[in-house]
Amino acid sequence: MQSSTTTARLTGVLFIVATGAAIVGDRLVRPIRDDSDYLTTFASHETRVIVSVVSELILAGAVIGIAALLFPYLKRQHEGLAVGYVGARIVEGVVIILGGISSLLLLTLSRDFLAEGSSQAATFEPSGVLLQEAREWTDTLGTATVFGFSALILYGLMYRSELVPRWLSGWGFIGAVLIVIAGIRGLYGYSPSSTLSVVLTLPIGVQEMVLAGWLIVKGFTNQVSGAGERVASRSSMIEGGHEKP
Repeated sequence: MQSSTTTARLTGVLFIVATGAAIVGDRLVRPIRDDSDYLTTFASHETRVIVSVVSELILAGAVIGIAALLFPYLKRQHEGLAVGYVGARIVEGVVIILGGISSLLLLTLSRDFLAEGSSQAATFEPSGVLLQEAREWTDTLGTATVFGFSALILYGLMYRSELVPRWLSGWGFIGAVLIVIAGIRGLYGYSPSSTLSVVLTLPIGVQEMVLAGWLIVKGFTNQVSGAGERVASRSSMIEGGHEKP
């Protein structure tokens, strides 16, 4: 039981770390990306860009860590879906890292642009536009679409297992549906920073902070965790030929 409590608390902390890293990473670099003179501003805000990328690396590690910690509990409900959840979060982490790489490439391009002078803008702008678009697509695919589908799996399995109260996992499932809709809108060219997209992502953002607090303070639902552990232990005894009446 102590192991389950520790796992729950670590998972809650990682949810907070992931959310904090995502906010820091986006807030630092988005104003630079949105600046019409981004070929100049990326190099002039080098430290902000680097801190943003480090935050995104932390975010990628956190989302994969969450999946690894929850896998033993989720697979008790459906091992295939649990594996799918881990796989989806790994893909999400990779996409987040690719987004960070695109920011670093924009920083390199900006440095070269300043070294060459504004007279060479026509040479650098096509590459800049391509990298900006790559960054937008990583945001859409990683933050909204892949994350949304992984959340559908997570909260569906949590609802079935009652690993946390059903009102909390149900809230997460509804939030996951909304963020998938936001991701699909992004695939059709709508900005993830548009008002409607922000409104669609807000429910799961709040829910994950509530979930994090619940896991840190309350842990997993004791009856479910304990029952799962007893079933696993009993199965092992049967397989080993040591079943007791």
